[in-house]
Amino acid sequence: MKKLGLVLMGLLTVLALAACSDDDKKAGQSTKDGAIELTLWTDWTEDRPENTLYKDIISKFNKEHDDIQVKVEAIPHDQYETKLRTQAAGNQLPDMMRVWPGARTEPLAEGGAILPLNPIIENWDGVIPDAILQDYALDDNYYAIPSNISITGLIYYHKDILQDVGFDEFPKTYAEFKKLVKALNDKETTPISLGNKAIWPLQSVYISTIADRFTGSDFLENTLNGDGSFEDPQFINALSVIDELTKLKAFNEDMNTLDEAQSRNEFIKGTAALHFAGSWALGPILDSVENIDNIGVAPFPTFEGGKGDPAKIAGAAGGGIAVNSKLSKEEQEAAFTFLKYYYGDELYQGLIKANIIVPANVEMDDSIPQIFQDANSFAQGGLVPVYDATLTPELTDIINNGLQSITLGDKTPKQLAEEMQKENKSK
Repeated sequence: MKKLGLVLMGLLTVLALAACSDDDKKAGQSTKDGAIELTLWTDWTEDRPENTLYKDIISKFNKEHDDIQVKVEAIPHDQYETKLRTQAAGNQLPDMMRVWPGARTEPLAEGGAILPLNPIIENWDGVIPDAILQDYALDDNYYAIPSNISITGLIYYHKDILQDVGFDEFPKTYAEFKKLVKALNDKETTPISLGNKAIWPLQSVYISTIADRFTGSDFLENTLNGDGSFEDPQFINALSVIDELTKLKAFNEDMNTLDEAQSRNEFIKGTAALHFAGSWALGPILDSVENIDNIGVAPFPTFEGGKGDPAKIAGAAGGGIAVNSKLSKEEQEAAFTFLKYYYGDELYQGLIKANIIVPANVEMDDSIPQIFQDANSFAQGGLVPVYDATLTPELTDIINNGLQSITLGDKTPKQLAEEMQKENKSK
């Protein structure tokens, strides 16, 4: 963490120096036929439905606005962030740019390289919950608007299998959930299809939400900053859920040799009642099951004594566009006009049709499956940090391997917590 902090501090310093040496408005802004031309950097190089949607909306904006023209420059994803950081350090950022939330946007914001969107943030009042907008906020300033959300903590289930063991609704509490697991085992039905061969699902899908239910959302950041400990009893309680579910035989026996896609296919075939995954599983499930009305989706149940908000779910907002702080007033207004147009109903409705979860609570017609509408509604309560998107690579390796060791009986939750704290203190 300290290493990451030094890198960010270095970038902040460079940005601050660049800002001090260039108080003038950004030079070289070109216009075409009197129109304000704004360059937008993206990583939309792949031929994907959402990328086509993004570009189509911009093309439509350009046709409807003779006075503003947005020019898209697409850079391959693997090169994008390196180029963005390099250009930021040289004070050569484009007029607008694709950004990601949290630690990836903070250096740009803290260095003064990007513009707060506070003058137009009311445009999304009642459309995007503030709990989601906070993913791109820093010190009460909003630096981008999200277009989509990647959720990592959804539970998919076969309604008929649960009804067969006496559950007409998905359990709301962990105590009820354990009763469901027992009932399924008594019926000789595998409760949960798990594919942890790649060792990240138990951490990213399970622990990200389970830990937040126990510890609350401030725990991870505070602990990484040295103001908390992974040996906190509530965090050990979260790790103990994996141990308890394993001992309850909640998972398929070959969980550590199946990959995530294979376990999803087992669920789709109906050989297991439940499958824990993220929003990435929605499309394949919608495309593969014969009767989608028989598939339900639920958030993680609540845990007695937990400090977290059960309305929140693990996930990260994406699709943000930031504005260069060096734009002139006229260019800023043009950029704001574009953002208000771009992050509108057409964008969110189009993404929904591509089975992508959106941050906006938009109206959906009957053509949108109920399972998708339910999953989208879970995101509206706000997001909690995804562990592997927040931990250092070293800590991610420790928790990934440690959780697998717990399922094999080779390590206890307390031992894993101690290892993580030791690594965190060494940074």
